[in-house]
Amino acid sequence: MAKNNPRKSSPKNDERNVVGPDQVDIQDIENQVIMIWEKNKGSIIGGIAFVLAVFLGFQGVKLMKVKAEENLKEGYQEASAEGTKAEWAADKTGKALSGFAFKELGDEAYANGNLAEAENYYREAVASTKEPIKEAATIALAITLVDQGKTSDAKALLQPIADNPLALAQAEAQYRLASIATKEGDADTARSLIESINEQAFFWKSRAQTLENGLPKA
Repeated sequence: MAKNNPRKSSPKNDERNVVGPDQVDIQDIENQVIMIWEKNKGSIIGGIAFVLAVFLGFQGVKLMKVKAEENLKEGYQEASAEGTKAEWAADKTGKALSGFAFKELGDEAYANGNLAEAENYYREAVASTKEPIKEAATIALAITLVDQGKTSDAKALLQPIADNPLALAQAEAQYRLASIATKEGDADTARSLIESINEQAFFWKSRAQTLENGLPKA
């Protein structure tokens, strides 16, 4: 009688959820994050609140500055309309718009031939503002001084601007000094100044070349 020879059955696939090493690592990280949060959530929340407070404070300062600038512009416009620009500019001295207002007043006085008054306004503009209005006011002051025969004072104001390659008004300052040198009969200095004017400053270079054409032959 034949003996039963039962075949060994192959084990069925294990369908249980087997956790891989990557999943273990991720689970550990999640647990650690939770532990850190539970342990330090007070400090973390406090830190977030601090950063938020700093941000809101910074934004508040910015808004205050914007509002102050708007009020300053409104005050300038009102003063211009009411003819009280000089008083307003004096009250706001140190502000850029104050210097601009003094510069405008100087221009008006100069156009009307009031050189002494223009000089005073230009000096106020120079003292009340920063670049580039300060440079423009300084050059305007120098021109006014030349017209009053105060050439040495004018040259002293123009020279630092002419020597500064970063000055926005460098080319004009060089031209003004060249013009003064021409009137003084110093052709060599005038030519040197004209040559130093950058070609990119086309307007002043062109005027300087016209000035050079009137100089005596070297």
